[in-house]
Formats: sequence, structure tokens, C-alpha cells
Amino acid sequence: MTDRTDIVVSRPAQPVEPTVFDHEVEPVSLATVLRRRWLAMILVSLIVGAASCSAVWFLILPKYKVRATAQVARVVRPILFTDLDTDISRRYREYIATEAQVIVSPAVINATLNAPEVRFLPSVVRFEKPASDIRSSLKVEQVKNTQLLEISMTGMHADDMTVIVNTLLKTYLRLSEDRKREWDEKILSSLRREETDLTAKVLVKSRELRDRAAQYGVQAVGESGTTVDGSAAELHQLLTEAIKNRAFAMAKLEALDSDDMSAGEIPDDPMGFEEYLQADPELLGLKEQIRQRELAVFDDNRLGRGPAHPNVAGRAVQITSLREAVSHREAALLELHKTSLRRRLEAERLEAEIATKVHQEQLDKLNQRQSEIARQLFLLEDMRHERERLEQSLAQIRQKIWTVTIEQNREARVTIDSLASAPDEPNVDKRLKYSAAAGLMSLVIGAGFALVRDRLDNRIREPGEITARLGMPLLGSLERFPRANGIGLASGERILEPMRGISTALLASPRAGSARSRLITSPTAGGGKSSLAMNLAKTLAATGRQVLLVDGDNIGQAVTRAFDMAKQPGFKELLEGSCPPEQAVHPCEVNDLRILPAGQRSERFGELLSGRRAQEAIRSLFATYDEVIVDSPPVLASSNAVVLATLVDEVVLVVRAAKNTEKEVEAARQCLATVGDKLVGVILNAVSPKKARYGYGYTYS
Repeated sequence: MTDRTDIVVSRPAQPVEPTVFDHEVEPVSLATVLRRRWLAMILVSLIVGAASCSAVWFLILPKYKVRATAQVARVVRPILFTDLDTDISRRYREYIATEAQVIVSPAVINATLNAPEVRFLPSVVRFEKPASDIRSSLKVEQVKNTQLLEISMTGMHADDMTVIVNTLLKTYLRLSEDRKREWDEKILSSLRREETDLTAKVLVKSRELRDRAAQYGVQAVGESGTTVDGSAAELHQLLTEAIKNRAFAMAKLEALDSDDMSAGEIPDDPMGFEEYLQADPELLGLKEQIRQRELAVFDDNRLGRGPAHPNVAGRAVQITSLREAVSHREAALLELHKTSLRRRLEAERLEAEIATKVHQEQLDKLNQRQSEIARQLFLLEDMRHERERLEQSLAQIRQKIWTVTIEQNREARVTIDSLASAPDEPNVDKRLKYSAAAGLMSLVIGAGFALVRDRLDNRIREPGEITARLGMPLLGSLERFPRANGIGLASGERILEPMRGISTALLASPRAGSARSRLITSPTAGGGKSSLAMNLAKTLAATGRQVLLVDGDNIGQAVTRAFDMAKQPGFKELLEGSCPPEQAVHPCEVNDLRILPAGQRSERFGELLSGRRAQEAIRSLFATYDEVIVDSPPVLASSNAVVLATLVDEVVLVVRAAKNTEKEVEAARQCLATVGDKLVGVILNAVSPKKARYGYGYTYS
């Protein structure tokens, strides 16, 4: 089958290095994906949108909403909230929230379902689980900044819902009153039992207080305290005086025992030492004898008796002896007087010590008595406080009993403000909103489908993807145009101009001076490589070079069929050695262009191509021409392409846009890399005119 292309649009390419194996894939933006896949996105969005909108309008039916309101008084029962410090507004919010929960409680809903007017309603009969279904469609909330509770129910049967809501509200009020009455009775019963217990405790505590006061003997607490305090003061005074007396006695004894004390310094002498001496008769007799002797001496002096007189000499000795006797007597009397005085002082000290000890013991006993009285008073005071607490608790219980008794006759706190009525038309229709959401969802699904499809589809479509995604040099791109007459080779100015860019890029490569043979191949069949090889050979021949076009595709033979040389000997016969090169190469209508057709088809073509002698013959043949263009089979379809790549200087890979994938191109490059660094670039064929930004177009078949 002839490998052909529909378009040829070329652009000149800058000379680049032929092999770039390491690359990074640039991310593709969402706008680029949507621009590329807009048709798929629109189709998927329309299909999904139509299906979802149809489902919305058929499955989601308009609903009615019926409302009833109840008024909740702001007066909060004191029996429920005993903490007076709690904020009243917060109490009210808690209370109204509790009432809202009670309205939709299972007890109220079950009582409503058991009502005769609700039990046989068609909508209730159809419910599999009436209680849960009604609970899910009911909504109770407080109207903002009001005392109203709104009970609403949403569904498709307005009349049935009206009956259910009104019955529910009435049932709630009835059960609420019953609950309030039952609660009040329980509270009263509990409070009365507590009142009885507290009354008995108060009586018992009063009796204990009276008995304990009598036991301690402190009924007159003030008088007992005053007596104890007076006795303590007297004992303190006596104790102080006793301590002082003992100190004085000790001081006198110490002074009496001192050695330097003279006769006139005896402490605390009640009668005086002189008086004591005058009371001693012996001492008085001695003093009288001295006085008489002194009178006799005076008479002797008056009579003129000299010292020699016998009476005068004896009197002096007598006076001296008497005076010594008086001194000895006074010393003896002083010691006797001190001894007597010491005994008296010792007695006084002992008496003071005994008094101090007695007073201290009495004071200690009095202090113990005072501590005992204080402890007894503390116990009695604690009992009095406990009795007062019991009396206060009893007063509070009686106040609560009075409050509950008063509130039993008070009007209900929750009253009906307005009953529900069936609306004339649906007031809950969400089909438009869901339809808009479905349309938006369909656009998102369409965009997601386009993105997923683009991610899964890794075909090469634009020239920029060759470098961005594959990291390979781009030699040019060919635009797609409608096919004309099915001929693979075109002529005239229309082919020379677009192919000139590709030939210029090949001849301007860094190793173009040493490269004389080039292999034109593609990853898979149908890439347009044969048409490109023929037109490239024609373009090079137009420059005056001797060009050989070789048909290396023994199976496809597109070049051979294009030049009508199917019956001529060619490449296969040259490899076998059955035909010399001058017979295998044939001229054509293009000057300076020679054709080496594929020859006869053979399954041994690959074996022939791998022979050493055949390869030497091919190289010698290629050396006789300025340029050699070899059309090979697809790289991934036949291993002959890799073998042919060993016989040429450069390899050009032709990729068909929107057909060859990134994996195919990468696999082809890896196969060609096994023969060395010969891949010089890629030519993107059959690019969409909207995606080709440069080049000229021509058509051929």
C-alpha cells in the first residue's frame, strides 16, 4: 500500500544538535486542553446536562410548606432555675431550645400519629416508618427577636401536612400540661418529704444544743467568762507579789553573807544592832567597869598621882583588858544577831517560794478551765450555726412549696399563636436551582472528560510538542491539505518552495559536510515518510546535486510503485549480487535523480541486508552520489529500519500529527539509538492548518 500524505507545509528550522535525550515535559494548561478538546467537552456537557436536568425535573417535585406558631412566655419558672446569678436571657434561650426539642420528640410524634384525625391520612398510611419520616420533614426554630416558635413541615401533600402540624401542636400543648402537672406533683411530694426531714433535724439539733449547754454548765456564757477573767487577774497579781518577795529575800541573804558588811550595814534589821547590844547585860557590865576605871583615872589625875603610884599602873592595864573583852563580846553578839536574821530571811524566802508555786498551780488550773470553757463554747456555737443552716434550708423548702403551689394555678407558658393552613401553590420549588447546579456540574464533567481524554491521549499534534514533550530537534512541519490525484511525487514551484526549508535544515546541520546519506523513516506505517523522501530527493536534485533515492521498504515499496518500477530489478537483486549497480539504478524524469527500486519482494530481505558483502556494496554505491535518500520501513514494524540506519550517515524521523503517540516516537528513538548518534531531528507531518503557524502548502496524491 502506498504510503502517502495529504499536505506538505514546511518551515525553515534553525540548525540544532541532532540528539537530545534528556528532556522535561512542559505542563499543558487547562485552556490549551479545552481549546484542543472543545468539541468533546461540549458534547459530553450537553449529554450530561440534558440527562441531569431531565432527572431533576422528573424526580424532584415541588413541595409545600405549612407553618404553625406557638408563643413561649418569657417568665421562667423559678423552680427550674434556682441559681439567681444565671443570666435570665440565657435561661430563656435554654428553655425555648428545650421546648423545641420536646415538640419533635418521639413521645409527641407517636402521640400525634395515634390521634384519630392523623392515623388514617393517606400520606401517613403510605409511610413505611411514619415517625421517622415525619420527624425528618419537621423543623422547629425560634423566630428571630420574638417569643414565637415556628413549627414547619415540608412535603407534597399540603392538606395532610396541615392536619399533622396542627395535631402535633395541640398534642404537644396537652402533653406539656400533663408533664408540667406531673412534674409539679413530683416536686411537691419531694419538697414535702424534705420539709418533714428538715423539721425533724431542727428539733433534734435544738434538743442537742440545750442538753450540751446544760452539761457544760455554760448557760450564762458571759458571767462565766467574766468570773474566770477576774480570778486570773487576781492570781496574776498574787503571783507577781510572791515572786517579788522571793527576790527581796534572796537579795537580803546575799547581802547578809557578804564579808565586807559591817555592824551598821545589816540589811532589814528590825530592831537595830545598837539596840541589840544595849539589851545584852554582860556587855553593859563590861562597859560599866570601863567607865568606873576611867573615873578612877580621872580622880588620880586630879589628885596628882603619878604613874608610879600602885593604883594608877594597874588601872591602865585593866581598862585595856576590859576594852578587848567588850570588842570580843560585840563580835560574838554580831554573829548571833546575823544568824537570827538569816533564819528569819530563809523563812521569808521559803514562804515566798511556796506562795509562788501555789499561785502558779492555781493559775494553770484556771487557764485549763478557761480553755475548756472556750472549747465548749465553740462546740455550742457550731451547733447553733448548724441549727441555723437547717432552719434556712427549711425556709427555702417552704418557699419552693409555696412557689409550686402558686404556679399550679398559673396559665400555660406555651400557647398557640396561629394554626397551620394549607398553601394554594407550592412554595418550595428547587428545580431551577438544581437545574442550574446540574448545568454547572455538566460543564465540570465535560471539562474533566476533556482533560482525562487529553491526558490519556498522548498523540503528537503540534510542532511545539516535539521539543517540549520529547526533547528532540524539529526540522520542519508539513501542513495537511486535501489529496489530489493519488500520485506520490509532485513537480513545479509548489513543491520546491516548501521542501527547501527542510533541505536547508538538513544541509545546515553541524555534520552536514560529512553526511551524504540520510534515512527517512517513521515509527509506524502511514506517517508519510515515503512521500517526504521522494519530494526531498527531488528538491535536492533541483540544486544540481547527484541524488540517489533508495526504496528500502521491501514490503511497502511505495517509492517503487510511485515511479512505476515494480518489475525492474532493484535493491533486493543488488543485495543478492544477481544484478550489478548500474542495472539496479534507474533514471527518472527528474534530472540528476536516480532511483534504486525495492526489487522483488522477499522474506530474506533482512538477512540479505545484514550481510557484510552486501553492506560493502551499498556503501560503495552510496559513495558515488552527492546525496542519498533512503526510504525505510517503519522502525517499530520492521527491524530492517535499524539495519538500514547502520548504512547511512543521518536518520530523519517522520511523525504524523494526531496519529503517532509519544510512546511510539520514544520507542522509535530508542531503537535508532542502538546504531549510534545518527538521529538528526523530526519532521512533523499532516499538521492541522490551524496549528501550523508557518510554511507553505501543496497537494499531491
